[in-house]
Amino acid sequence: MKIIFLTHHEEFRGFSMTRYTQFLNNGFQELGFETEVWAPKNFFAKYSTHKTIKKWLRYIDTFVHFPFILKRNSEKQPTDTLYVLIDQALGMWMPFIQKKNHVVHCHDFIALKSALGRIPQNKTSWTGKQYQHLIFKGFSKAENFLCISKHTEKELLTFLKKKPQHIAQIYNAIDPMFKPGNITSSRNLMSAYCKIDLRNGYLLHVGGGDFYKNKKGVIEIYNQWRSITSKTLPLLLVGSAPDSEIKKICDASPFKNDIHFLIRIENHILLNAYQGASLFLFPSIAEGFGWPIAEAMACACPVITTNAAPMNEVGGKAAVYIEPCMSGNEIKPWATKAAKVIDTTLNLSNDKLISLKKTGLEQVKNFNDKNVLLEIESFYKSITTS
Repeated sequence: MKIIFLTHHEEFRGFSMTRYTQFLNNGFQELGFETEVWAPKNFFAKYSTHKTIKKWLRYIDTFVHFPFILKRNSEKQPTDTLYVLIDQALGMWMPFIQKKNHVVHCHDFIALKSALGRIPQNKTSWTGKQYQHLIFKGFSKAENFLCISKHTEKELLTFLKKKPQHIAQIYNAIDPMFKPGNITSSRNLMSAYCKIDLRNGYLLHVGGGDFYKNKKGVIEIYNQWRSITSKTLPLLLVGSAPDSEIKKICDASPFKNDIHFLIRIENHILLNAYQGASLFLFPSIAEGFGWPIAEAMACACPVITTNAAPMNEVGGKAAVYIEPCMSGNEIKPWATKAAKVIDTTLNLSNDKLISLKKTGLEQVKNFNDKNVLLEIESFYKSITTS
């Protein structure tokens, strides 16, 4: 069985999707499979430097030009080749592989639900709604699906009008680089990197700029926590650069001098950020999986996250939970309650803290990279041999 991984245009491929593609491609090569990664390239987009025009030309490269390349090249492959759509967002390619061995990896349906008006916090434009309709129309033609969480699987089955021939729920794997370390050494390293004193600890958040990552909620919780405590632990926000709204919220904070954004950091800095944190704060509104939750637990960092799927599915009994984020005028009462949870967690006895960390290390065994890869291998084979 040859495996061809179909993934996003390199300039549309975020960090997580790049890492996911590499994990599958490298992992299956190590298992002895012949693999290739196919992805759109700049064909029309190379002729423009205008940001907006270039973006739309990349869409043309992805959904108009690349399908012809896909169709032509697939005709040269062995009949038992398995075509893997790395993300259901590439569903518009499904008609070109529908009659071949195929599987669609499903991560989350946040964009689709937003387009259907099910997530009021995220309004979708008319063009965005049409785009999501085409994606859904494409991936719904597939017969085989792999979902990264039980929550994603449940949502997929509510969208599909027919029962898939093959469907599996297999968790994401976390990189084995995430593991416990020396807290003192990590804090010293982070102090030098950030050029601030972090030797007494800090609160940590890791996430992109998407609305559902809830950076606004992170800052509001931090504000409320600082107002009820004598502790002066800084807040580190790792991920993409803050947009204008987040900058405005941060500038309005009475504790703005203790809020620090770490943008596009290298893996060893991320690892030490987890290892040295006093706690990890992740009040996400929605996720497909929630990689940072598992990564933090793997580094023996206490986790506070949202008591909703799939965050509580990934966190299990190892995380401390707060209620889902409210909106509008209700966000401050919500943040006040969450701040009290932070204060309680930071004041746990040493025995309870050690127990919480041990439970986290047990929980992340569910996301072991080698075990996950073998589960996926078994599922792939069930598709090609049925």
